[in-house]
Amino acid sequence: MTIIIDPFMLPEKGKVDLSLQRSFEINITAQQARHQVRNWLREEVSMQIDADQPTLVVGETVVWRIPAILSSPGVGRVGIVGVVEVDVSTGAMDTSAKQKSMIERQAQALIAHLPPFQPKGAVPPKFRPSHLPLAPKIIFDEHGFPVTVPADAQTPGQ
Repeated sequence: MTIIIDPFMLPEKGKVDLSLQRSFEINITAQQARHQVRNWLREEVSMQIDADQPTLVVGETVVWRIPAILSSPGVGRVGIVGVVEVDVSTGAMDTSAKQKSMIERQAQALIAHLPPFQPKGAVPPKFRPSHLPLAPKIIFDEHGFPVTVPADAQTPGQ
């Protein structure tokens, strides 16, 4: 587990004397905090944003600091789009509209730099089940509306 002591300024060079006498109770484990943040991110922000490993931060209050990570299909982990802090004693966290908006803005900024999505293409015949009928194919017309192509109108491999 990583612990950050905040705020603590170090000199650029020279001897550092650090004395820390702090007492606090951890009622929320790191994994409980991560799970709580993960649920909020997926339910309220985006299914493509997940909670990463928590860091214990000892400052004015003691919190679990949990990075919010954006992932994208075909790319994987894109980057950190924010952090959510969970109080170690109460489990309280910032779920405000401002916090949500800040994470969404950062995610949009990262998404803008991603390459366009490239579909994988047709499934090779050896991997298609031959004992099952073809399902209808859904395509989108020039206006973005879905159009169903019946299975009997499809050519194999489409």
